[in-house]
Amino acid sequence: MIKIALFNHKGGVGKTTLTVNIADALIDRGQRVLLVDADPQTNLTSFYLNEKFLEELLGASDEDGLGETVWSAVKPVVEGRGDVFSIPEIDLDGGLFLLPGDVLLSDYEEVLPEAWTECFARRTRGYDITTALSRVTDRVGKKLKADVCFYDVGPNVGALNRAILLDCDYFITPVAADLFSLRALSTVGRAMAKWIADWHTVRALAADPAKSGLFKGRPKYLGYITSAFKVNAGRNAANPHAEWEKKIAPRVRDRILTELSAVDANLVPHGFGNKVGGVKHFHSLAPEAQKHGVAIGKLRGKVNAGHYSQVDEASREFEIIADEIIKRTGL
Repeated sequence: MIKIALFNHKGGVGKTTLTVNIADALIDRGQRVLLVDADPQTNLTSFYLNEKFLEELLGASDEDGLGETVWSAVKPVVEGRGDVFSIPEIDLDGGLFLLPGDVLLSDYEEVLPEAWTECFARRTRGYDITTALSRVTDRVGKKLKADVCFYDVGPNVGALNRAILLDCDYFITPVAADLFSLRALSTVGRAMAKWIADWHTVRALAADPAKSGLFKGRPKYLGYITSAFKVNAGRNAANPHAEWEKKIAPRVRDRILTELSAVDANLVPHGFGNKVGGVKHFHSLAPEAQKHGVAIGKLRGKVNAGHYSQVDEASREFEIIADEIIKRTGL
């Protein structure tokens, strides 16, 4: 099972929407997909689960032996009472599975900085806490015989995202058509390069028996996805997509590729041909998809027929992205 995260320090770039729709396209191509909601905001979990079920799930998540969220799974390690707790995945049908998120993941994040320091001191507790979510994901992925896992992460460069990104085999940066999204790429590149270099030191310091339990910490850059571009109509209208595209590619090169290449050229296997794909702004279809808990391309029969051309266009765009991911990862 390969692990992928869509990661940008800037919020509002459509990470969760992209994750849902890319996963759906991969399912249509015969892949078995595990989604792990690792964002304390639980947007991914809220997308698929109705409010009543989610309220019950979160209400019991802190109860020993009863919780079924990712926090329930890592809680024993955080509290120093044992290994990760096995939680059941939620079967979303068709080969798609979910490990539900939890607002209490913020408690996990609070102990991760100290655990990170302990990793450099070669302390087992530091290793155990840092890799806890990784072990949960691996157990479930192995049981399900999943082909790919997508972590849904929050828009920050905090300790939780550090542990998640270092557990990934690949990461993708979604970029929206705004200045702040573009500027955030600088933070992504610097953070990823430092995390990878630091974890290399941790592994080098670790005793040989301990290394087998540590993730490799060498996530490769798959590329970027342009997200939510608004296309203007009319012969004389400017093409914002093309204008922003001119700005994105150089910024990705200078702020991500250059930073990662300085650590290890193998982290950027696709060089400058690093665009994975792009999706336009589908306006009202995104909230409609969330309302029904399905990908945008599955909205036929659920929205007015006048929207079907947009539904089909969305399906095609995500199919292209899924195919590119399959090609680049060897799925």
